[in-house]
Formats: sequence, C-alpha cells, structure tokens
Amino acid sequence: MDPPKRPRRRDEAKELLKHPLKFFKEHFGSRDPTPSLSRPTFHPKGRLGSKAYEGVKTTLRRIVDVSDVFPPLKSTAAGLLAICNTIDAYGENHEEFDALLKRVEALTRIIDKSPPNVETGVQDRFSGLSRTLEQKKEILQDKLNPNRSGVERAFLTDQDKQAVLKLTQEIRFAIEIAMFDATIENMTETLQIVKGVDWLKERIEIIEDHSGVMRNIEEAVRSLKRSNTFEKLGGVEGAEFDNAQRGSGCTPGSRISLLAMLLVWAKDLRSPHLFWLSGLAGTGKTTVSKTFCSQLNNRGLLGASFFCTLSELDKKDVYLIIPTLARILAEERPKFGDALQKILESDKACRNPTKMDLNEQYTKLILQPAERTFAADELLVLGVDALDECENKDAVRLFIAAILSQKPTTPLKFFLTSRPEISLRESFGTSTHHRWLCLHDIEASIVKADILLYLNHQFKCIPRVYNHYQAESNWPPPEIQTIAEFSGALFIIAATMVAYIATYSGNSLKRFQELGQPSANVQLSGIETLYSTILAEAFKDLEQEEADMIHSCLSLLVTAQRPISVNDYAKLLGTNTLAIREAFKSLHSVVQIPDEGCDDAFILIFHASFVDHLTSKKHHGKKWAIDRTAAHSATAKACFAVMNSMLCFGISGAKTSYRSNENQPEPLELASELAYACTAWGNHVLKAGVPEPLQQQMMEFVKTKKILYWVEALSVLKNVKYAYNTLWAISKVSAK
Repeated sequence: MDPPKRPRRRDEAKELLKHPLKFFKEHFGSRDPTPSLSRPTFHPKGRLGSKAYEGVKTTLRRIVDVSDVFPPLKSTAAGLLAICNTIDAYGENHEEFDALLKRVEALTRIIDKSPPNVETGVQDRFSGLSRTLEQKKEILQDKLNPNRSGVERAFLTDQDKQAVLKLTQEIRFAIEIAMFDATIENMTETLQIVKGVDWLKERIEIIEDHSGVMRNIEEAVRSLKRSNTFEKLGGVEGAEFDNAQRGSGCTPGSRISLLAMLLVWAKDLRSPHLFWLSGLAGTGKTTVSKTFCSQLNNRGLLGASFFCTLSELDKKDVYLIIPTLARILAEERPKFGDALQKILESDKACRNPTKMDLNEQYTKLILQPAERTFAADELLVLGVDALDECENKDAVRLFIAAILSQKPTTPLKFFLTSRPEISLRESFGTSTHHRWLCLHDIEASIVKADILLYLNHQFKCIPRVYNHYQAESNWPPPEIQTIAEFSGALFIIAATMVAYIATYSGNSLKRFQELGQPSANVQLSGIETLYSTILAEAFKDLEQEEADMIHSCLSLLVTAQRPISVNDYAKLLGTNTLAIREAFKSLHSVVQIPDEGCDDAFILIFHASFVDHLTSKKHHGKKWAIDRTAAHSATAKACFAVMNSMLCFGISGAKTSYRSNENQPEPLELASELAYACTAWGNHVLKAGVPEPLQQQMMEFVKTKKILYWVEALSVLKNVKYAYNTLWAISKVSAK
C-alpha cells in the first residue's frame, strides 16, 4: 500500500508567492510539513536513489538555472549539485552522503522561504558558504571528467575515494557552520537554524543519534577542583577558549572552508593525531582557534583547551600546559579523573607534576589515564593556542617532540597554533605524524573577502558610523573597501583600525572617513607592539656579528627597489644563502622566506607597516631600527661591489657584434644580483643624499671601462635609458 500523501497547502503557498521572489517560488514550491508554532523534529527521509533525493537534485538544478536568484544561493546550489553528481558517478560514501542530504534538504527549505530582503548577517553566511563551495569545483570537475571511462569510474584509487569522502564531509560541516548551531547532549546531536533566519514559521532541527560513537558522560557529584590531589596540577584559571578576554570568534560567514576542513580532520579516525596551524603575526590564528574549539565543544569533541599569552605569567609557562589540560579533562570526564587520581597518588614520579619532564607529563597525565578510560571510538581534541608565546623555546621543542613521538592508542588528538618561529619549525622538521597548514598560504582573495566581511560586521556595530551611511542608503560605504585593501591579509591590521575608530574618546565618524581615504596616514599602535616584540626576540642574546647580519638584511629589505631573492641577498651582502636564512630565521612571522632549496625565490614582507615600523624615528637607538639614509648608502656600496667584481668585457654574452641582442645565437642574460645592482645603484645613491664617500666611488667607476660594461649590461636588460636618467639626476644633486 502506498503511504498516505502529505496534505497540500495551496492557499498558504499562494500567500508566500506574493513576495518578489515569485518566479523562484513558482518553480520550486515549498515541500515543507504543515507550518505550526510547535517545534517539530526534522527527520529527512531522502536517501540515495529515493524520490526525495531526486527531488532535491531537481530543485538544485532549477536554482542554478534561474538567473535572478541571489548569486551566493546559486553558487551554493551549484556546489551541492556537483557533490550529488559525484556520489552518483562513483557510488561511494552513501552513509556520509545521507548525512549531507539532511543538511541539503534543510538548507533548501531556508532558501525556498527566504524573503526579498534577507538581513545582511544571513547574506554574509550564504556568501561564505558559496565561497567554500567554489573552492571544491576543480576537484569535483576532475572526478566528473566525462572523458573517463566507466571502468575508470568504477575502480577509483583509494586516494580518489578518500578525496570524495573528505570533500563530502567538508561540505556537510560547511553547511553546519554557516547555517546551524550544534549542541550535543548525551548521545544525541542537535542542529538548529542560526538566529536571523526568522522567516520560517516552524523550527527546523536535525537530530542524530550517535550511540556507538559517543559515550554518555556520567554525572556524579565530585569535587575534583577542591581535591588536594588535583591541586598539584597547578592553579591555572582562565586558559580555556571561552574566556572572554581571549577576544571573539570568527565573524559568521567567514573562515567556513577552513573550519570545515579542521572538523573533518578532528572526526577522521585515520587522520594524524596532531594538527599544526601556523600563521604570520596578525593573520587571525587565535580567532580561528577560538571558533574551532567552540565548534568542537558544541559537538562534544573538545577535551580541553589552553590559550597561551605573553601577558600572563602562568599562561606562558610550557610546563603548566599539560597539567592544566589534564585537570580540565578530569573535571569534564569523571572516569578520566578517577584514572588520573590513581596515577597521581600511586606514582612517585608524579609528586610534583608541574616540574616533571614534559615527555613524562604527557605520558602519565594524558596518555595513561586516557587509555584506561576512553573507548576506541571516543574522539577528543585537545587545543593549545599561541604556543609561540611561551617564553622557554627549548621547552616548546620538547613539548612538541613529546606529542609527536607518542601516538595515543585512543582517538585523542592535539590542535596547536603558533607563528612559524624557528623553534617550532625545527621541532616539526621531518615528522610525518602531523598535518600542517599555513594561514598565510590560503588564497589572498579568500582572506580579503573574509576581512571585508569582518569589517562590514564591525563597523555596523559602531552606531555613529552605521547610522550616518544607512540614512543615506549607502551601506556598505567605499571607505570599508579602502580599509580592507590597506589591511592586506592581516586581520590584526583590520582589528586595530576598528578599535581606533570605535574608541569612545574620539569622533568615530570622522576617524572612519579619514582612514577610509586612500592617502590616509594610518597609525597602528596595536600592530607596532607586536612588531617590537618580534624584533626584540630576534635580537635577543646574539653575538655582535650575528646582530649585524640581521640588521644588514633588514636594511636591504627596507631599501630594495624591488623584491629580490635569497641568492641576491647573499651576493649583495657578501655572504652565503645559509647565512641569510639564519639571519631571517626568527622573523618568519613578519617576513616571507622561501622554502629551503628555493634560493631564487623572493624574500617579501607581508605588510608595508613593518617597514614603516623599522624606519620610524621614534625607534631610533633600538638594535633593529633602520635609518633609511644610512641603509640606502650601504645598499649603494653593495651594488658597486657587485658591479666592480662582475662587470667585464662581453658581459652581455653576445657571440657576435653583427647581430642585435634579440638575434644572438643564444639568449642573453645576466646574473640576477648583477641585474639588480646595474638598475638600482643610482636610486640608492640619490636616496642616500649623494654623500662624499659615494661620490668618490662614482668617480672611480666612471673613469674606468666599467661604465662601458655597465651600459652593455643595461642593453641586455633593455634599459639603457637608466644610464642617462641616473647620471643626469646625480649630476644635478652634486652640483648644488
């Protein structure tokens, strides 16, 4: 017997069709249960091959074909449809796809009933979700390549299957992060639509039973915090992710792809037990970490967290991290606490846990009690943020080595964040037991879109600014785009500018308008403090020769007329590439250094504010401060040294004088350091003020045949006019 048909609410549908999305409504109609004021539980019945599943795909195709649908909705639909087609093509991961389908059906409801004017916050969530799906298109298109035979599709490699599985999981988590709030109680996970989607008359929930995967946590009356045994673990308070002093999480709609990828790692039993998220100063590591820990906590996957900070003594001590994580785990999971208590009371080596060897700490305070209490499928993540802010760098190395060297026998994982400092980079070294992602390696367009989203959200919260432009129906104003462009890929720049504009002691609207001008002179006290800390650390406890080399590298970084390579730095400074890398090893947080073996790649700064900080007159006298005039003079001398040693007859490499440079038997080229010296020395001389010592060097240079070889070199570079322009400009200055 066929199941009874669901009642059709034609009258209600007609009412819904009156808003401007009429065309959309006529094509897709609502398939929702009868709306009511109660809270019905949403149990989608669609599975692969079912009518409900085919209906979802039909709806997605129509959304993609409709030209006037809100663009992020179209992108979202296109990505979801591609996922559906991928699963159809390969017939893998049915269970995972069924979980995704529940989210897709719920999301279709939200789209279907969206009003004509969706509030900005919800639009931001859809925009972030659509950007995430865009990232997956190339992978999907490769899997759906029509040129692949049916046999090829049927016999996918394990790597292909894992790629499809992880992509499906990332899409599922992306939908959850963008549009749902997750909560878990005992063995049941509940997803509820986020606030702001208030146009639905009914409440949609997705309820899933996780029995066999999650264990019901016993509720017992235990006073572990007051126990003398656990007092030995140290009294660190406020280190958890939910401490309000750690700042807020990611703006809704931002970082969705990154967070979804992290959740897939956390829930994958086969993934490495350690994930290192590194990033330059100001790229938003702590904000991501805070949000990720919140997502884990909502799903019952967070064991404990420890957020390090230089500003508090007990939160920059490496030896307090593991004891604190163990204490929090004991408080949250009494069985773990029971096992830990027995170890602390019976093992003489644990008399003073905060003074133990870090390897012993990890073994006895985390691994042993976990092995005795946690099930083989009980996933838990321990999060440690800003590990680079711990003072004892040797202890940081030992901390990482301990975690890498001992893989837990239970699904216990570590999530670490830090700047890419030398102590951490060397610690991870050749390890294959961890995953690593650099925040600054994420596509610039994605980061900039997230920063723009963040700024839009933050400035809306400044009434004087928002009300002024909202009254003129001019939101978002162009000033936000300008500030976003100035911020580059650094969230800390954007956050510092927001804090400056929002201060109660100033005129927020005036400050916003002034800083929103392309020519604005921006002063950023927050980022300056960070720069000073990094530079002071880089020059700490150095021999004078070592400090001089770092200063020379920074001088060249400031004065270089264009980006130059590691090899160019070495040649211009009269040393080798190893010495250059050694000089920059403590500055990876603010300077982009190419990977080992890539010495022809450029050394770059991440934000112009770093150069401004180095050359600011208020820092005069500090070891790392750079005087622009003196730096240009030093770089000019370096250029003369390179030219004097390398310029010679036939420097162009031309085989015959009867042919032009373009028609030589072999292409003409110069060494990169010589090419730089030949086309930049004049600029450095001028910016140094043409001092007497440089005038003497120039006179010696022009009196020899070197000047003819220089012009020959410039001809190879197709820049002979540089010779005339440079000599003319210098002669004018010298004549004064």
